[in-house]
Amino acid sequence: MSRDASRGGPAALLVRAALAAGLGAVGAIVASRLLANGVLTGPNNVLYLALLGLLLGWLIGARPAKWIDARVSRIAERLGSAPPEAVLAALTGATVALVLTVLLNNVLASVPGFTWYWSLLIAGLLMISTTAFFVANRRVLPFTTEQADDAGETAGRPKLLDTSAIIDGRLVDVAKANFLEGRLLVPDFVLGELQRIADDADALRRKRGRRGLETLERLAEQPSVETEIVRDAVPEASAVDDKLVLLARRRGADLVTTDFNLHQVAKLQGVRVLNLNQLASAVKATYLPGETLSLSVVRPGREAGQGLAYLDDGTMVVIEDAADLVGENVEATVTSSLQTNVGRMIFARLDAEDAPDASP
Repeated sequence: MSRDASRGGPAALLVRAALAAGLGAVGAIVASRLLANGVLTGPNNVLYLALLGLLLGWLIGARPAKWIDARVSRIAERLGSAPPEAVLAALTGATVALVLTVLLNNVLASVPGFTWYWSLLIAGLLMISTTAFFVANRRVLPFTTEQADDAGETAGRPKLLDTSAIIDGRLVDVAKANFLEGRLLVPDFVLGELQRIADDADALRRKRGRRGLETLERLAEQPSVETEIVRDAVPEASAVDDKLVLLARRRGADLVTTDFNLHQVAKLQGVRVLNLNQLASAVKATYLPGETLSLSVVRPGREAGQGLAYLDDGTMVVIEDAADLVGENVEATVTSSLQTNVGRMIFARLDAEDAPDASP
């Protein structure tokens, strides 16, 4: 469940409490001074002004507390998504920095003017430099494994699901075949869009939205993947596609979609895209020239004399001189193939026994 936005998280409560306590102390100090100078009469006024400062601090601290809480949550999410080897490298760098600080303190302790704040400055500089060095070069450390290479990190990255990919429904079959790794993230605004589509007055859109919700239910039942609803606020964008790209960049996630335009926009902004249509096209069987196919001609083609047939995977086959054989099963020999943006097309010609009689 998402927390109440008006209350915020622990960081927001701490900020508001600190600000309230600070203003309460200021109110008590001011009241004490005024009481000592005779401006106020009665010790109860000290309590009243302290309470007034406390209440003012709590009220005016809402906005800065919310801002700080959002930044703290973002930092926590980034740290939570960091690979384990990076965390170990950072801890190693911090340990080395503290050891060097202790050694330098012993050496510099006798230097005139060397005080505790110089020691803190040296410790801070060493912590930053050694931690950054060890994290940047973590692959050479002995505790890293082969899983820390680029391919392993890419495969284990979270996958951000687009509305079109969820409605498509093929994600469940891909997950069952163990071709999906990492967590599957469903943003709350994508879930809201699915609900709006499922409640649409148009029957076709309503059917598509309900299929998307059923797909999410089936994904949640798959033991091989972990599906999570994320509630990250993306105030910088209003359109769903823009929010998806920004969220993918913020979380370092891959984007799963079937939308060609979204694919191109996300790719230009450095987001790795997994397009289900490209996957389906890549796993289709490849037929070489000379191979024979058993086909059923379904309709005439665009050009004169052409007939169209389809393979089981939906690949369109253009057959020469088969326009008059609509509804019949024929044997055709593959002559060539063409890869397009919408998929692969195969060109074939009829075998001799199925070819129409050329004699008048």
